[in-house]
Amino acid sequence: DKEPDMHIIWKCLYKCFNALEKIPGLRRAPLPRMQTLREGVLSRYVAGLPDRRYWESAIMPALMGANFQRILFVGCGSYTRHVHERFESAGIECWTTDILPQNAAWGNPRRHLVCDIAAILEHVPARHFDAVLFNGVMGYGVTGAHMAAIAPVLHAILRKPGLLLIGWNHGLVEDPLSLESVTDLFDHAPGWSLPARKEFPGSTHVFDLFFKASEQG
Repeated sequence: DKEPDMHIIWKCLYKCFNALEKIPGLRRAPLPRMQTLREGVLSRYVAGLPDRRYWESAIMPALMGANFQRILFVGCGSYTRHVHERFESAGIECWTTDILPQNAAWGNPRRHLVCDIAAILEHVPARHFDAVLFNGVMGYGVTGAHMAAIAPVLHAILRKPGLLLIGWNHGLVEDPLSLESVTDLFDHAPGWSLPARKEFPGSTHVFDLFFKASEQG
């Protein structure tokens, strides 16, 4: 099986690019070609992670088979640029959002919002989405305290029984199940085609699936 070996190679290359970017002269120099190469290496490295393989092989097919009409994908990067294309090709309206303007390059050019997720109700109406995909955001810009404030907003933009997927990492942020604002507004229980919680041996990444508990709040 050559996949683990290739994953190690992509990981080493990605670390090399990160090390080069820390050299003051190179960091200040405009090197778009190097940035393009780095993004390509990052995409291939991320694609080999166990949670990303599960995302591609289990989560994406389940979402596309769930009769959702409109999905919100939060947080964009070079390794997520294909996500909206897959949903749209399956007939699902996929909105993307990121707080960083430059990350719009990886979002849906027809349906992308540059905003803090906490302010998304300024851009879309309540009960606008069937699912919100919040993967790799907690711990990377969103703390547990921030998540506590965001949970009511996510609840508001979801139709009942809307699906909320949270992907997070042990050691970076609190467990979402320890946040009352999450557990008060969402049910964490089987009831879909995937387990409510999915963990990976040797990885800190966790996927949690929640459903909108009520129309209150």
